[in-house]
Amino acid sequence: MAHAEFEHAIEMTVAPATLHRFLCDLENYVPLHPLIESIRPLPPRPDRPQAKHYRVVDRIPLGPFRLKAVYTAALDPVSPSEVHGLAWQSPGIHLHTTYQLEPEPGGTLLREHVRVEAPWLLLRFVVGQASASHRVTLFEMKALLEQRGTP
Repeated sequence: MAHAEFEHAIEMTVAPATLHRFLCDLENYVPLHPLIESIRPLPPRPDRPQAKHYRVVDRIPLGPFRLKAVYTAALDPVSPSEVHGLAWQSPGIHLHTTYQLEPEPGGTLLREHVRVEAPWLLLRFVVGQASASHRVTLFEMKALLEQRGTP
């Protein structure tokens, strides 16, 4: 197994509590995330009782094709300023995302740190897909939440 990390940060004119609530429900991400095709909630698990668990179906572009990828994900509200996202997929792919919410005058700075573990032959591809799709998702999230906040 190999690993790599990436980070993104974005400022939003949204209250930290509003952003935290949004981050804690993966179903909110469906219209924002460029790879997600569908999400289905799963029952809670004793190892992460606060977390919401999901079965996620992605469509991964690979040249002219789109491959179906099914995996398990969880969002765990660690504190009012931190949410952990976890994803497990075969063959041995694991993503651990930490969202840090930092209050700012007029909004929130959202920092995302992602650690990716994957077989070394897949690592570069997985990191590229994950980083690009997470970046798009954060910009779409900002647009959606800031629009909702407008009268």
